[in-house]
Amino acid sequence: MKVLILNSGVGSRLKEITKNKPKCLVELYNKETILERQIRLLSQYGLKKFVITTGPFEEKIIKKLEDNFSGLDIVYVKNPKYKDTNYIYSMYLAKKYLNEDIILLHGDLVFSKSLIEEIMKNEVKNVGLINKKLPLPEKDFKALLKDERIMKISVELKGENVFTFMPFYKLEKDKFDIWFKEIEKYINSNRTNVYAEEALNQVLEVMQLNYFDYSDYYCKEIDNHQDLQDVNQEIIRYDENEAN
Repeated sequence: MKVLILNSGVGSRLKEITKNKPKCLVELYNKETILERQIRLLSQYGLKKFVITTGPFEEKIIKKLEDNFSGLDIVYVKNPKYKDTNYIYSMYLAKKYLNEDIILLHGDLVFSKSLIEEIMKNEVKNVGLINKKLPLPEKDFKALLKDERIMKISVELKGENVFTFMPFYKLEKDKFDIWFKEIEKYINSNRTNVYAEEALNQVLEVMQLNYFDYSDYYCKEIDNHQDLQDVNQEIIRYDENEAN
């Protein structure tokens, strides 16, 4: 199994914090960066192969990880068009490395150790993360559920059976390949500035993607200063409870 972490965005909503570094290298309360935390927790559960897409400041990402994770197999895929494309194009560029079952996540997610443990041992092989307890976010992803499956993922969703969604997936290779073939159609049609979930929505019925409800765990994406402040206040409680 490989881990694909999408880190090609500019993180503009964090303004001065990301002026000279990518969002994934923003430090949390304990001075550990978002990316270091992700890789540390994922590697604790046997995940040793990582594909990381990059945009600005790729050299800083590489240096940070080489200094701290020399024992892992890490491949970097730079998106030279990061200013003009969305991560659907970054995923497309990483194609030749995505030849196994996949853990796919965005590079701005902060999650608890217990969440990774539950996802890795969960017998359901193909899942996306939803939360049935949180209020629906205004500008972030939501998922429409039907018969225990995810039927659509979009920022615009509302109504019954719609829940908060986090861009974190566990996918078998054959399921991911279905999604990727649709991504290739989008790229070939020059639709490079949309969410990859737009392509995913076209094949969700075929993929039969289940969900994992992370209501009892922690996962939050950092888009702005308030998010960063909230995460630093909230995650410390999980870290203290889950400390070895």
